Amino acid sequence: MTATPFLSGTPIPLDVVAAPLRPLVQRDAQLPARLRVARGVLPAPPDALIPALFFLCQDPEPQVKQVARETLASMPSDVLLPVLRAAQDPYVLDAAARVLWKAEEPARQVALNHYTADDTVRWLAGVANAVVCDVIGRNQVRALRAPGIIEAITLNPRASQGVVHGLLELAVRENLDLDHMPGFREMRSVLIGEEQDDAGTGLSDLEFASALLMATGQIETMAQEGAAVDDKRTGNLAILIGKMSIAQKIRTALVGDAACRKLLIRDPKKIVAYSVLKSPRLTEGEITLFAAQKSLAEEIIAAISRNRTWTKDYGTRKALVCNPKTPVSSSMNLIRTLSQFDLKHISQSRDVSPTVARTAKRMLDALTTKKKG
Repeated sequence: MTATPFLSGTPIPLDVVAAPLRPLVQRDAQLPARLRVARGVLPAPPDALIPALFFLCQDPEPQVKQVARETLASMPSDVLLPVLRAAQDPYVLDAAARVLWKAEEPARQVALNHYTADDTVRWLAGVANAVVCDVIGRNQVRALRAPGIIEAITLNPRASQGVVHGLLELAVRENLDLDHMPGFREMRSVLIGEEQDDAGTGLSDLEFASALLMATGQIETMAQEGAAVDDKRTGNLAILIGKMSIAQKIRTALVGDAACRKLLIRDPKKIVAYSVLKSPRLTEGEITLFAAQKSLAEEIIAAISRNRTWTKDYGTRKALVCNPKTPVSSSMNLIRTLSQFDLKHISQSRDVSPTVARTAKRMLDALTTKKKG
């Protein structure tokens, strides 16, 4: 490990490359020379050539970068993997993670390597497949040392629920400070038994893995195209979500797409609906739609109205004022920011709170008086 904090994605320094190859790969080297190394045609041992190839993967010349990546991707396993297993430089291992993360065995070797920086593993945990995530999840010592790994793997839809559950249990048991993590407080409530789960164990790990693939748009429910497909997909998602445990619903709320959030925001368990509002994938457009829905729980509408970031949007402010479930105190603050045109509509609406309608009328009267004066 490096003595100083290591940030994944840090460029490889030139001195990591073997001395004989440095003149051929440095930025001011001739393009043909860099391309020869990128193609792997030089007589260099694998433990010298492979770090040089990773160095060239960050070359400013797109052609060099692409050729180096292709060379690494096509390299025989019996050449590449021993180098990754024996590597001790965190820069090389980090570059390997970022270049080869889609290749299961190279990514697994990076995750297993003791010299891989914690931040590299954290990055890899957010993108890797289920097999690599399982390797990462088994290293509890590293997870305790770098809790960001737990957050990354939880928000990775490819990670199995079993791995995620195990790491979350570890976080709760060891009292890790993860309250900043989206959905962690809700998941902790389930794990410590504060929230009773009427659905029991929910879907099996295999069923839930398939459900997450559907929830994140990675598999389709029908071969045809059009509105019928969307309706069928929504129907299938609703059935699957109905069978999920609370913990599974919370994770789906965090990593699923807009169709999932639209379903889960109406869940009778408020802890699930709150998790939708914690999703890193939530958009301002969705918030505006939620703010306008009179069928949502009052607690959810109130939570939206208290969020200063969301209420910066004019459409969201208007939707909240027009929603009778918005706390009157919030509506009174927000109504002052609306246009005269919208105030007129609100003053005449029977759907809003009478207090809100009267306030809108008083504001209109004051504006009219001011204009006359």
